[in-house]
Amino acid sequence: MKHSLAVRSGSALLLATAILPAQWLQQSPATSPTARSGAGMTYSPVNNGLLLFGGGSPGLNGQTWVYDGLDWTQQAPVTSPSARFGHQLVFDSTRGVAVLYGGLASAISIPPPNNDTWEWNGTDWALVTVPTNPGPRYRYAMCFDPVRARTVLFGGVTTQLLAPPTNQTWEYDGTTWTQVTTAGSPGPRDRASMCFHAGIGKAVLFGGYNGTAFTNQTWTYDGATWTQASLAGPLPAARSSAAMCYDPIRGVCVLMGGQDASGVMADTWLFDGTAWIAQTGTTQAGRDHMLAFLPNTNQSVRFGGFVAAPNTLSNQTWELGTGAFGRGCTGTNGVPTLTALSAPQVGQPWSVNAGNLEPTFSLAFLVFGFQPLPGVDLGPLLGMTGCFAYCSADLLLSIPGSSGTAGFTWNPVSGPIGGTFFCQALCLDPTANAFGFTLSNAIFATID
Repeated sequence: MKHSLAVRSGSALLLATAILPAQWLQQSPATSPTARSGAGMTYSPVNNGLLLFGGGSPGLNGQTWVYDGLDWTQQAPVTSPSARFGHQLVFDSTRGVAVLYGGLASAISIPPPNNDTWEWNGTDWALVTVPTNPGPRYRYAMCFDPVRARTVLFGGVTTQLLAPPTNQTWEYDGTTWTQVTTAGSPGPRDRASMCFHAGIGKAVLFGGYNGTAFTNQTWTYDGATWTQASLAGPLPAARSSAAMCYDPIRGVCVLMGGQDASGVMADTWLFDGTAWIAQTGTTQAGRDHMLAFLPNTNQSVRFGGFVAAPNTLSNQTWELGTGAFGRGCTGTNGVPTLTALSAPQVGQPWSVNAGNLEPTFSLAFLVFGFQPLPGVDLGPLLGMTGCFAYCSADLLLSIPGSSGTAGFTWNPVSGPIGGTFFCQALCLDPTANAFGFTLSNAIFATID
């Protein structure tokens, strides 16, 4: 089917799309960890969700939580690291375990940071005995390098009271930690941000505090050499305590928030391997929060952190959409999907496909809205068990198909550039639930 794209401003219809830019959406999980900062968080495939441990709230805690894209669930491991903050978590995809190192053992006393290595297997924590390690360390940067099967740790602080940051590089292979003598170095760094950029096959480090000033340098590391990136165009401002993760859908490192001498920051930047790209869209200002990419929903998820100087803590969950987000609910032909087939521009066609429809009818309705919803549970409301609405219902268009799929095309897309909308596929499936319909994942779209 082909339709002319209707566009209006304000109360009028805005229908057009591009994968970029992304948009922050606050979520409303039924259960959440308490407000905290300085916890460790990473995607854990063995849990099919984000793994979070510890943090300051403001006292230290040793809780383990998992977020599946809809709700947070506290875990009950038999063995667990002690309560701490200022540590990092990464997932070792080669060995199938999450790795945690060090962290501060006390928020108010003199003891140095921890120097222990822990691994999470999906149900329990295990303390790993290693012949060497980086020593007491917190507020370091860490990521996992899947090319070389190494956990990479850089910088951090070795004592609690007024110590300068280090410039050491360490790697963990699952058996021992090894200090690497590198060509080049970012220099001492405290609370820098780091992620592994799969597109360039290197670890990326940004910013941090060097003991005297905040920095906005970008460095890459290939296992032997640290190289300062020479970048054209705009750059994020100097900062520390920002969070960064890798978004494999768009092939970028996502950097959010942090602090400088003037206070807490709220901006979001993407690094594609050659340049930094500023993102529009609002979220809480924040520092010492947690950020990780969740493949379940194709979104970068942010949790908690300090949201205002000096000490206001948050337990909010935000997601940075990448085109598709949320999850569909199971029907008689599996979980329906909604996919944008192109990144339309003004004057060009834009198409979407709905898949896994009930094959006898192969009928879906595109639900368009101008307001995102935080996953409204339609089970109690309509008897659509397991189905969640992710956008307001401002326009409904039918898309009949065949053999369990349906396609829809607007031709051509018209302006204005920058308008955003959201949509889901409402899929006819008479025997799936009491209401007789299922829902797909959602997508968001912005005119390019």
